[in-house]
Amino acid sequence: MFWMRKIGIWMLLGLVMCSGLHAERKKVGLVLSGGGAKGVAHIGVLKVLEEAGIPIDYIAGTSMGSIVGGLYAIGYDARCLDSLVRVQNWPFLLSNRVYRYDLPFSEKEKDEKYLLSIPMLRSKLIQMPAGFISGQNIYNLFSELTLGYHDSLSFMNLPIPFSCVAANLVNGEEVILNSGNLPLSMRASMAIPGVFSPVVLDSMMLVDGGIANNYPVDVMREMGADIIIGVDVSAGLRTMNELHSVLDIVDQLTNFLGMEKYEENVRLTNLYIKPDIEPYSAASFDPVAIDTLILRGERAARAKWDEIVRLKEQLGLPDENGGNEKVKNPFISADSLVIGRIRIEGVSAAEKKWVRKKIGIQEYSVISMKELYQAIAALYGTGAFELVNYHLNGQGVHELTLMLEEKEMSSLNLGFRFDSEEMAAILVNTTIARKNLRGFQLSVTGRLSMNPYVKLDCSLGNTFLRKTGLSYMYKYNDIDLYHRGRKADNITFSYHMGGLNFSDIYVRNLKVELGVRYEYFDFNSFLYAQPGEREKVKPEGFLSYYGLMHYETYDQKYYPEKGMSLRGEYALYTSDGLRYDGGVPFSALAGNLSTVVPVSRRFAVLPSLYGRVLIGRRIPYAYLNNMGGMVSGRYFAQQLPFVGIHRLEMFENAVLVGRMKFRYRLGKKNYLTAVVNYAKQKNNFFDILSSGDDLWGGGISYSYNTLVGPVDLWLDLSNWDRKLGVYFNFGYYF
Repeated sequence: MFWMRKIGIWMLLGLVMCSGLHAERKKVGLVLSGGGAKGVAHIGVLKVLEEAGIPIDYIAGTSMGSIVGGLYAIGYDARCLDSLVRVQNWPFLLSNRVYRYDLPFSEKEKDEKYLLSIPMLRSKLIQMPAGFISGQNIYNLFSELTLGYHDSLSFMNLPIPFSCVAANLVNGEEVILNSGNLPLSMRASMAIPGVFSPVVLDSMMLVDGGIANNYPVDVMREMGADIIIGVDVSAGLRTMNELHSVLDIVDQLTNFLGMEKYEENVRLTNLYIKPDIEPYSAASFDPVAIDTLILRGERAARAKWDEIVRLKEQLGLPDENGGNEKVKNPFISADSLVIGRIRIEGVSAAEKKWVRKKIGIQEYSVISMKELYQAIAALYGTGAFELVNYHLNGQGVHELTLMLEEKEMSSLNLGFRFDSEEMAAILVNTTIARKNLRGFQLSVTGRLSMNPYVKLDCSLGNTFLRKTGLSYMYKYNDIDLYHRGRKADNITFSYHMGGLNFSDIYVRNLKVELGVRYEYFDFNSFLYAQPGEREKVKPEGFLSYYGLMHYETYDQKYYPEKGMSLRGEYALYTSDGLRYDGGVPFSALAGNLSTVVPVSRRFAVLPSLYGRVLIGRRIPYAYLNNMGGMVSGRYFAQQLPFVGIHRLEMFENAVLVGRMKFRYRLGKKNYLTAVVNYAKQKNNFFDILSSGDDLWGGGISYSYNTLVGPVDLWLDLSNWDRKLGVYFNFGYYF
């Protein structure tokens, strides 16, 4: 018994000694402050910490610090983060824009037309948005980058335990987010008040954590860290002359609100790193700023190299580097997904069917990551949803959950433009809708100008592939007509149009429309500037049947860099539904093909071919071909543009135009353009190439793409009137 007791004592002593030799090292926590774009400096610091072999056991961050920290916690190393921030389209991410390719045709027709759009709810006449930016694009990026970590989970179970900070607008309290949906938590932590819409979670309305705790060292202490490395990219208090933007003001408020806690957290930091971030702001996401800030972060960390080495010794780590081994994230390079069930939240059962057709993803199928991103963009691009969030839950086979926030609002839209032809024009539109996704919609549009109009559009039964539409338009016209540059006539008339679209098909880049319409031309006067043959015009109504197809993939409306457009329309005109004036109906066939051929990053060639052919013996005056000006359909629906013809000129039954545009981009938003166009006209289309009249013209322009529409200055000339013309425009075309 004595010997057994002795052996037991020796074994116990051995265990104690071994435990002392292999005592668990102290835990290192990394704290990353908020600071908007300045937060990319965190990446430079991470590079140095990785080089030194400093292990990171916990991460806590606020705002931009939560983004960098959250991604680092799931396996992105500093090199990968460096590449990520450099390749992003930050102006797009920090906006409500949708890539034009992802817009349905109905939204493309509204694109870049209105300067201001104000939402209106049934309960309130006008409601201003909670933030200028919905955050859809940045959330899509977070969801993409955090693939595999969408499950509702504890962030303490991530490869590196993680917490981030937000603020609850309801009670002003700090909220520590350490479980739930990772991309949503990151989005909440960086929701700058007034800039980004808040994130509603349970009973909380969450915004940027910087207003509560911008440098969360105390949060890190609660997580269990023994040693804290802090990276602080917050700015000091600014002077009055330094407060230039909304983000500057938010930064200033952040510093005021959390100053007491901030100073205490700085004192609690074991290794404090503060990169030089002047003169950059929270919005400095341009390539030069990103490159500089990452370098500044790296320099600030290297300036602390001796302290980093001592910390490493304190941790008992070997001298050689490589102690910071990152857990590899298997989802970073994933290019396909296995989709199981698809769940849709936020819409009715009938609308779920519409959504399933719209996304084009089948349950229990394999899809590419690109297909998933396109499906989300297509849903958001419909304009029917405030937000389109998604979760991918499960391993191997993923359950896809779409969380949709439907817009139940109408809108008031305002547009303005000025040009040297019509002077000022104002466009006012209001859309009244029960829902934007399905059901009844009424749109009223008015144009105040030299040739004003009002138009009512009503749609019923809006579904994925069709909607029935009713429309009415009244327009007053006071038009000067020219012949080879000399004023020939002036005509005034009232125009009434009623239409029924019994098939109206919109599929992303394709629109197909079939319908019937009644048009009435009430000619008030016809004044002749010179003697000659008089046109026989009288008030007259026409019932027509039409079909049109339009396919368009331009990436921009006014200055496209890629894409093409193909449009064709045919209309059969009658006076009683079957005949015209007791005889055979007449018809019109029009087409337009244009594309962009990029030659280099700045230079592009834009060829186009368009024309219109009238078929019939007796064509009413109202439908005769006319051409001139820069804008298609300004005075008459059939008006064809032609550079070099400054005013409206009448032409024969068949007109064919070829155009070549050469465009060079100066800087980001300035353009120089040269255009040559050539036309043939003849009464008989089949004789147009052999014996038709020749018409040529061209021009040069300078353009500037502003936030409120293009600015264009044109100089042009043609063989039709042989006079140098000048045209100026400011604002979107409508």
